[in-house]
Amino acid sequence: MKKIIATSLGLMIASSGMAQPAITYAKHGLQAGDAHRTRRVTTVETGVSGANVTWDFSACEVTGNVQTEALEASNGHIAVRNDGNVLFQFDVTPYGNDYYGYGANGYNVVYENPVLKTRYPFGFLDQHSGEFTGYIAHQGGSKTLVEGTYSSEVDGYGSLKLPNGVTLNNVLRVKTTEVQKRLAGSAYDIEEEKYLWYSQDFRYPVFVTIHLSSGGANGAATVSKSSYVSVAALSAPPAPASSGGSGGLPAPAPDVEHSIYPNPVADVANITYKLPSDATVSIAVYTTTSVCIRKIVTNELQAAGEYSYSYTPSVAGTYFVRFALGDKTYTEQIVKK
Repeated sequence: MKKIIATSLGLMIASSGMAQPAITYAKHGLQAGDAHRTRRVTTVETGVSGANVTWDFSACEVTGNVQTEALEASNGHIAVRNDGNVLFQFDVTPYGNDYYGYGANGYNVVYENPVLKTRYPFGFLDQHSGEFTGYIAHQGGSKTLVEGTYSSEVDGYGSLKLPNGVTLNNVLRVKTTEVQKRLAGSAYDIEEEKYLWYSQDFRYPVFVTIHLSSGGANGAATVSKSSYVSVAALSAPPAPASSGGSGGLPAPAPDVEHSIYPNPVADVANITYKLPSDATVSIAVYTTTSVCIRKIVTNELQAAGEYSYSYTPSVAGTYFVRFALGDKTYTEQIVKK
């Protein structure tokens, strides 16, 4: 059975009322018909995690030809086919991106309990983890059972300097891990640690670094590291944020009106917001230790308009309300007298 643990740990450091960059379905969801093109670069150290980080990869050398991942519709899913004819299967919805396995010449890896790659929206210090089960279907009909664990977290945000001399701002870094074990014996078969940098101006990652280890219990593991940069980011960098969207790019979406009153609250807190257009909404209340104690709205598609909810804190103390309103996320502190 798949087990998923999801937390939001960024509440304590968020500035009240400040919109934070986020990975969203509207901006970053996989779309059939697209082609994501990258070029290999000299492998880089991944750098530090945290807030307001600058990742400087400007000294990287582009060493490889263009590599293409073609996205295509496949039985209600989206498949991503790379130049090596490896096919990766995903189920993408406005709420998340499930990974169902991959196939290559001679075998297919099928995850019966899939890997949740991304939960939308996905903001700084959001994270989730879980377990998966499945099998490797070999050519000839035999199967090998597999199981594993995975995790995904947004562990940093800031600025990213690319090899073409351009700096992208409001970039989020996602760290993912996946460990796949064969039930027949070895300590592990494949362990992958991946870092992906997402810009608010490009749908697909603008920079990726992969650490891959594979091997069995009776043999030495093989370890490889590789880094890739998006061709789109190299050839058509976005205008600086201060340009107000000049250069043919749209200006950032305006903030969504929202409020909590009275605050401090003696009894009932009123939570209100106004959607300028249809959007997926989630609202939850957290303690100061990032424990979710109340889900007010969960991934609900709401029409444009004004909305109001009430919340009554059970005991005196400080709480945080996290709004995910379309592609905007906000955190507000409230105090119970």
